[in-house]
Order: sequence, then C-alpha cells, then structure tokens
Amino acid sequence: MLDALNALRPPGEPTRRLTAGIFPGAGTVHLHHAIDSGYFQQAGLEVNLVQVVSSDQQMAGWNDDEYDIMHTSPDHLLRGLLKRDPVAVRAEGMGELAVHRRSGAPVPTDRWAVDNARSAFAFVLRAVLADVAGSPVTDDQLVPVGGTLQRFQALPTEAVDGTTLHPPFDVLAAEQGFPRVGGHLRVVPDLITNVVVTPRETATAWHTRAYAEVCRVSTEDLLAAGAPGIEAALLRHGLSEAAVRAAVPGLLGPAGLSTPPEVTLRGMEAVAGLRRRFTPDWQPACPLTSLIGP
Repeated sequence: MLDALNALRPPGEPTRRLTAGIFPGAGTVHLHHAIDSGYFQQAGLEVNLVQVVSSDQQMAGWNDDEYDIMHTSPDHLLRGLLKRDPVAVRAEGMGELAVHRRSGAPVPTDRWAVDNARSAFAFVLRAVLADVAGSPVTDDQLVPVGGTLQRFQALPTEAVDGTTLHPPFDVLAAEQGFPRVGGHLRVVPDLITNVVVTPRETATAWHTRAYAEVCRVSTEDLLAAGAPGIEAALLRHGLSEAAVRAAVPGLLGPAGLSTPPEVTLRGMEAVAGLRRRFTPDWQPACPLTSLIGP
C-alpha cells in the first residue's frame, strides 16, 4: 500500500497543502484515520480539516476560497450559490439521515430544527414526516438552528420538537427520549447524502486524484477492520465512548462507509427530485451530469 500511495505524487512534485471543509460527526472517520495512518502524507498531501457549524458557513467559506475541497451535501451543487464551478468527484456515506422527535406523534404545532429551510436535510425531514408519519410540515414550522451537532444540542432545550440527524447523533437522541420517526432510505433510497467537491479546474489534478484515492484506501481499511477498527479510529478522533457506540451501527449500515464512491446520475436525480418536490418552481440551472466530475 505504501508504494501505491507514494506513486500518486508525480516525481518532483512538492507536497501539496489542501484545506477541506467538513461537518462534525462520525462520517469523517476515514479522513481522521487517513491522517493518523499517514496516508495523506505518503501520497504527497498535507491536509487540514476545518469543521463548520452550518451549510451556510461552509458555502460562504467555499466562495471565499477558504477550502480546496468540501465534504458536503450534493444538494448544495443544485442551489446555484456556489462559485468556482464546483463538481462532485466522490460519493460518501455518513449513515442514514433519520428524523427524530420527542415522544408522541407529530402535531401541527411542532417546531422542526433545520440547518437551512431550503437544504436537503430539511427536505428529508419533510418527506419523512409526510410519507411515514402522515404529518406534512409547513414552512413556518421550520426553525434554522445550524448543523447536525447544533440541532442535536437544541433538542433537550425544548426550543424545537425534532430534527434530522445522522450517526452518532441519531442513536444518542433516541437514548435521550427522542425516538426515530423514519429515515431517508424509506422515502428516498437512492439519495446521495455526501460528496467530495472540488473546483472543476482542479478535478483532474494529481492532488485531487490522490485525495480521492486516499479516501478510498482509508475507507476500505476501516471496513476491513470492522467494528473494532472503526471504534478505535473514532476514539482516537476524540469521540466519547457513548458516541462511538452509537455511531458504529450506522457507519456499517447500508448508507454508511460501504456507500459506493461513484457519483451517479441516478443518485443526483434523487437529490434533484427531493428538492423539486418541496420547491415546485425549481429547475436545475445546468444538466445534472455537468455537476459530476471526471
């Protein structure tokens, strides 16, 4: 493996420094594992991971050239707000996106925490509540709170009644009295939940190809190690034992680390279909195939 990673950097090329904008959570375990294992370094990359607290912050950082790479929702490519001509070069899984609510059936007065009312996580929430719970949500029930960590932290404050979460926050929420209503695999099974985004002009550059290959190698490493290896990597990353225990089943589930890395048209159409369902006048500004990198 070491020789293969060393070969990713062309002879004579200096180490390339890359900054990646990411969200907190267990879904980035392969990135931390790659850093801890020296895989990025062996590939000629020096990678700095920067955590954001909301999609708005991440998109603003992208537009201000703060990140060379983003791990983000593919829906952000559809919103027409990103500059630098972004394309998705790799699909990744963070576990199922699940809606949780305090005990009892949803009611019309519920307040639902979202990152952004026009984001994919908000659309998943609305689809689950309409299709699984039979309780459609109106715009005035959505409360912008921030990223998944911020939404999870808002639940016990009673500022909101429920939200969309992913591992480990989903299991932790259920343990705190916020049972699961339903997840995206039931209402939008083909949805791509996370992609690696780069500017189009660097999508074929050696450092982008090397970054994606290290992600692949590190992910396969963790899958081969199974639950014990993933748990160890999450503990090294600083997650508590409770969070690690909560995260592993989702990461090993069908929407977790085993997610195929190809960004498919079918997956992008599912993302677009979800947006179109709750924004009826929306149409993509460009062919979906143009958002998929080489």
